[in-house]
Amino acid sequence: MPKPKTWTLLAALALVSTLALVRAAPLSAGEALPRGDCADPQARTDLRHCDLSGAALPGRDLSGACLDGARLDNANLVGARLAGASTVGASLQWVNLTEADLTGADLSGANLFHVVLDRAILDRANLSKANLFGANLIETRALGADFADAQMKDLLAEGANLSGSRLDRAFIFRGVLIGSRLTGASMHQVALTGAALEDADLSGADLTGSLLNGAYLRGTVFHGARLTGARFPNARVEGADFAGALDTPEHLAAMLAAP
Repeated sequence: MPKPKTWTLLAALALVSTLALVRAAPLSAGEALPRGDCADPQARTDLRHCDLSGAALPGRDLSGACLDGARLDNANLVGARLAGASTVGASLQWVNLTEADLTGADLSGANLFHVVLDRAILDRANLSKANLFGANLIETRALGADFADAQMKDLLAEGANLSGSRLDRAFIFRGVLIGSRLTGASMHQVALTGAALEDADLSGADLTGSLLNGAYLRGTVFHGARLTGARFPNARVEGADFAGALDTPEHLAAMLAAP
C-alpha cells in the first residue's frame, strides 16, 4: 500500500487537476458578464434573468449584453444598439427594432414572431433556427447574416439587402421580397412557395434544391445563379432574367421557351 505521504501527494495532484479543468471550462456569454439591473439594463451585462416585456427602451445601448432566454415581448427598442448581443432562445414577439443595430448579434433559436426590423442592421448576425413568422425586414441590411433553418412564413422584406447571407433550408412561404438583394446568397433547399420576388436580384446565389412553386418572378435577376435541382412549378417567369444561370432545370428551360 502507498504510504500516507504518497496518499497526500496523490490527493493534491487530483485537486490541482480538477481546478485546472474548472478553469479551462468555457464560460457562457452571461457568466462572463456582471449581473445586470433589469430596471435599468445596460450594455455588456448579464440580463438573462430579466423580464423586459413591454419595456420602453428606444435608443438604449445593449451592445454585448446577454439576453439568452429572456422575455422582451412587445418591447420598444427602436434605434437600440445590440451589436454583439446574445438573445439565444429569447422571446422577442412583437418587439419593435426599427433602425436598431444588431451587427454580429446572436439571435439563434429566438422567437421573433411579428418582430419589426425595418431599416435595421443585421450584418453577420446569427438568426439560424429563429422563428420569424410574419416578421418585417423592410429595407433591412443583413449582409452575411445566417438565416439557416429559420421559419420565415409571411415575411415582409421589400428592399432588404441580404447579400452573402445564408438561408439554407429556410421556410419563406408567401414571403414578400420585392426589390430585395440576395446576391451571392446560399439558398440550398429554401421553400419559396408563393413568394413575391419581383425585381429582386439573386445574381450569383446558390438555389440548389430550392422550391419556387408559384413564385412571382417578373423582373427578377438570376445572373450566374446556380439552379441545380431547383423547382419552378407554376412560377410566373415572364420578364425574369436567367442570363448566365447555371444548371438550368429542363422544366424551367421549357417554361422560358414557351411563347
